[in-house]
Amino acid sequence: LEQEAMGSVVNQRFLEQDYVSRSSALPMMQSERCRRVESRTSLSSFQHCRLLFSQLGLAGWERRTQLHLLDKSEKLLRELRNLDTQRCRETHKIAVIYVAPGQEDKNSILSNTGGSQAYEDFIAALAWEVELESHTGFMGGLHRNKPTGSTAPYYATSFTEVIFHVSTRMPSSNHEALLQKTRHLGNDEVHIVWSEHARDYRRGIIPTEFCDVLIVVYPLPHRLYRIQVSRKPEVPYFGPLFNEAVVAECMLAGLVRATAISASRAKRSVIPFHQQYYEERSWSLETVMRNHKSSSTFEEFAAQVFSPTQTPSPFCPGPTRASGVSSRSVEQQIPATNSSNLAAALIDSHPRSTAEQHRVKGSEGAK
Repeated sequence: LEQEAMGSVVNQRFLEQDYVSRSSALPMMQSERCRRVESRTSLSSFQHCRLLFSQLGLAGWERRTQLHLLDKSEKLLRELRNLDTQRCRETHKIAVIYVAPGQEDKNSILSNTGGSQAYEDFIAALAWEVELESHTGFMGGLHRNKPTGSTAPYYATSFTEVIFHVSTRMPSSNHEALLQKTRHLGNDEVHIVWSEHARDYRRGIIPTEFCDVLIVVYPLPHRLYRIQVSRKPEVPYFGPLFNEAVVAECMLAGLVRATAISASRAKRSVIPFHQQYYEERSWSLETVMRNHKSSSTFEEFAAQVFSPTQTPSPFCPGPTRASGVSSRSVEQQIPATNSSNLAAALIDSHPRSTAEQHRVKGSEGAK
């Protein structure tokens, strides 16, 4: 049986080789060799800008009223640099305070340099720890040279940045450090308090004119936590947590963070003339456009967009337009024109021939 199987395989191989050898000469079995397609590089330095401009649908007449050319100047560049320094996301700073068992006064609470394991796990789940010295995001008034600590919990999304002023992360070794910690915590509008004391936390323990919203977390048995939410009368309702809610440990940090951000937004909504970050940026863009807008027709606008004029450099002459006409070629054309004009002038200034002079004299005598 094994010999028969091997014979069948060998026979099939011979049949396939014979078919390939007989069919390889047929025209239908032959194909041209693939040629490599050479990539074309655009000679224009503005080609990618033109493609992006067209693909975004900005080249049409119907969008002309929304697009403007700007007059480049030092003032425009300065205003654009100031625009880049404006925040592009919503920012919040929130205080986090740890209350150990038996602590009821401000000095003992603010002197804590650490907390229980449950508290540290809560801080770790609330946001990620960042080094203030190298942090490039929102600082919330904290300093990089370590007078307010070396690290801080930071949370961010595409539209929001949150920095947490954690009392146990800030130094309290002397009176000046304790005073600075009190200022940072007291100036925050939203306070999160982790209290392991037997009695409820009192709002007046840390006196401040701010602290419009107070969120207190009390540990319970079986990894449950009681939430106490208090707000000033002028602050609107917010969520998702509410007063006397009981939350499991797995959802605690996320719900407390979401509630604190909602509370900060609710407080800002009642501030007169408060503007969102996107409103401020839109107003700045409109101001730049209004102050530096260049009046032009649609034809001039399209010409400047699709073939911008470059300022020729005396050190490196380059193309004057995106079409590829160089200033050097223009300079070469100018001497040719001057030389032709000079040649014509020289021809006209040559002395006339003798026959021509006689014709001129004859015409003068006839007159």
